[in-house]
Amino acid sequence: MSKIISLIITFLNRINKIIWKIIIFLSKFIKVDDVTIDNKPTDEKYKLFKVDEQAIIEPFVKLEHKDYKQLIKENNIKPVTRRNGKDITINIKCPCCGAPKEYLYNNNGKQTQFECKICSHIFTNNPSKQIDVILKCPHCRHTLTKRATREDFDVYVCKNSKCPYYLNNLATLTLTDKKKFEDNPSLFKLHYVYRKFNIELLELTKDYREFIKTPVDISKIYSSQYVLGLCLTYHVNYGLSYRQTASILKDIHEINISYKTVENYCKSVSATIQALLEFYPYELSDTIAADETYIKVLGKTAYIFFYFDAIKKIVTSYRVFEKRDSLSSIKAAYSTLSKYDKLPESLKVISDGNPIYNVAVQYWTQNGLPFQLFQVIGLTNQDETSKEYRSQKQIIERFNRTLKHYYRPKGGFTSIDNANNYMVLFATYNNFLRVNKSLDWKTPVELPQLEGIDNMPNKWIELLKIARQYADPYTE
Repeated sequence: MSKIISLIITFLNRINKIIWKIIIFLSKFIKVDDVTIDNKPTDEKYKLFKVDEQAIIEPFVKLEHKDYKQLIKENNIKPVTRRNGKDITINIKCPCCGAPKEYLYNNNGKQTQFECKICSHIFTNNPSKQIDVILKCPHCRHTLTKRATREDFDVYVCKNSKCPYYLNNLATLTLTDKKKFEDNPSLFKLHYVYRKFNIELLELTKDYREFIKTPVDISKIYSSQYVLGLCLTYHVNYGLSYRQTASILKDIHEINISYKTVENYCKSVSATIQALLEFYPYELSDTIAADETYIKVLGKTAYIFFYFDAIKKIVTSYRVFEKRDSLSSIKAAYSTLSKYDKLPESLKVISDGNPIYNVAVQYWTQNGLPFQLFQVIGLTNQDETSKEYRSQKQIIERFNRTLKHYYRPKGGFTSIDNANNYMVLFATYNNFLRVNKSLDWKTPVELPQLEGIDNMPNKWIELLKIARQYADPYTE
């Protein structure tokens, strides 16, 4: 058997040599550039995420001035022909014109959503989901149709084939794109699309204050305030882990405390000092850079949404989320928008091409906090927006690398709460204690209370005192 395998290998080697000789011979007559590869992936035009303007919202009005029988007679409307043979078995009428079930379409086949053939009103038999408004396309005033339900919003689309918005988009397609559109319409966005959010604004605005938890009361610790300052200095300023911090306190300062005690001290400080981080009256510019980066929590990927003043180098959003979705982006944006007493009209946010930032713009525009979004796409300047704002995008990319430098020794976190506790401390350190070369070696926010304090542990202690002054509005 071994002889047969040896002969086969020898035969294959000889064939391989012959093939290479043929290739070398042919290469003298054929240029490499002229060689085409059949399995080269096609460069499909991807569907860009675009947020359309606000839909027309009109109150739902019942057609009481005309009876459905009169509408049937005037428009010669016949009962619905049910091709699937499934009749509507429940007793239900159109809430708009009062038409009986014979004139109702069973939209989802489950007898939970219906469309009236007489007045085109779409409704449900679930009282908790009854709508009191009608959404219409701003271009043709055609009633929007619900197309999909997402976790945080419902998607409505205008299906009017004569809508000027649709016709204009269709006319801009090239012949190649039209052929692709006929084969696969989902590659292109031609119809007007509106997203109706189901996120409660009040719960969202409270959420950003309540995601930090503390295991102990910082006022009841046994160690001195200076030891607390040392723990924060080594853990945050120098990026040491809890174990390394406890070890250096013992080896150099002869302070014998466990790494778990160091951890509890740092978490407790983060719960107190977040008030300063959120409620300090920052003087922010009108240029904010946004980006998301990832860390590890119990070996799984979690995401930090950074919003960062590109001019003054102030971190305005720093929260860790389990998912990189639209709700996370909306919450991160609010953490920044809430720090303005009045939003500047020229407020602009620079981000990458992730579509969740577009969703955040749409949500906050609908809720009275509008801002402009400029997205830098790719690694090279393919458009004017990328060319103009790439430098601001690179600023926050460098800040992400700075975080990774401090985060790397920790090797990840054991929970989202622990990760958020650390991010509060890191953002506080960046805003109030870390000098920046681009600011002439000054801190982004210069506190007069820290002037004359050269010792970093004492600066942390003073920051804690200042933070307590902002604790009252924080706990309201």
